[in-house]
Amino acid sequence: MKNLRNGEFFGQTTETLRFGGLTITDTEYTYPFVDWHYHENPYFTFLLQGNMTEGNKKEVYDCAAGTLLYHHWQDSHYNTKPDVFTRGFHIEISEDWFEKFQLSKDKTEGSFNIKNPAVKLLMYRIFKETKSIDNS
Repeated sequence: MKNLRNGEFFGQTTETLRFGGLTITDTEYTYPFVDWHYHENPYFTFLLQGNMTEGNKKEVYDCAAGTLLYHHWQDSHYNTKPDVFTRGFHIEISEDWFEKFQLSKDKTEGSFNIKNPAVKLLMYRIFKETKSIDNS
């Protein structure tokens, strides 16, 4: 099983930003199937365009644009994608970030489909901010 390092996702990453223990990526998913894998850090995926299916040991998520998922570090999962353009925005959280705020990254094990519209709107605003031209 493949372990993806910080900022690594399957597909073509078009932008990577790193600051304050967070790694933010904008990735076009190009593989029709990604076998079981896990990531070294916990992260959020916000599906911007297209759709995909993501499965873990407990459940399978049918993800359309607007889906927001959280993955605990080392939570293995797989992905399938139909032949449509699919793009995701990720916020990956390093161990340093958890230490800085005196939080344990082991408190939120598993994967979650976050359906709260306020949280999704916040994620969209973060995405929008990463696309602004200014330095702030």
